[in-house]
Amino acid sequence: MKIFIAQKSGDLTLHKGKSIVIEFDDGETLELAESPEHLPPSIPDGVYVWGGREPSEETARVKESQVNITPVAANGIIVAPGCEKPASSTGMAMFIFDENGHLLPLKDKNVVIELNNGKTLEVREDYARKGLLVWGGREPIPGLPREKAKERTECLGIYPVGANVVHVFPFKLE
Repeated sequence: MKIFIAQKSGDLTLHKGKSIVIEFDDGETLELAESPEHLPPSIPDGVYVWGGREPSEETARVKESQVNITPVAANGIIVAPGCEKPASSTGMAMFIFDENGHLLPLKDKNVVIELNNGKTLEVREDYARKGLLVWGGREPIPGLPREKAKERTECLGIYPVGANVVHVFPFKLE
């Protein structure tokens, strides 16, 4: 998977990393990492969303939590660790977890993940600050012509893996 930071201008900047880590102000954590290849062949390429962190020696002390999913559209969900965040949630910090095990902070909390199959997911802080907003393809832009919006967006599928991890993937209906 490739990780791009979406600038306000719409430009994308490539960053090297293994995953995206989100730390909420209440101490809860989510991690988006490349899904392993041992999923059933009928499940498209996507990312694992971990409540807590992907298990490893470096993350052994991070608290795991269930993953709460709230649909917002056919191509969008809000993901939060544990129970639903109140509307007055104070926010989150977003990091790239690099190959050396360091968390690199991101100023702009808008990331585009390009999967190995070329499809994309866009992730950003939810506007109501209840969690992480995940879009299939790219986030819809109000006022965009219908044909452009169709090119930009994809449906979003969810494959449950466990109480603290789900596989999220973009797909198009043909």
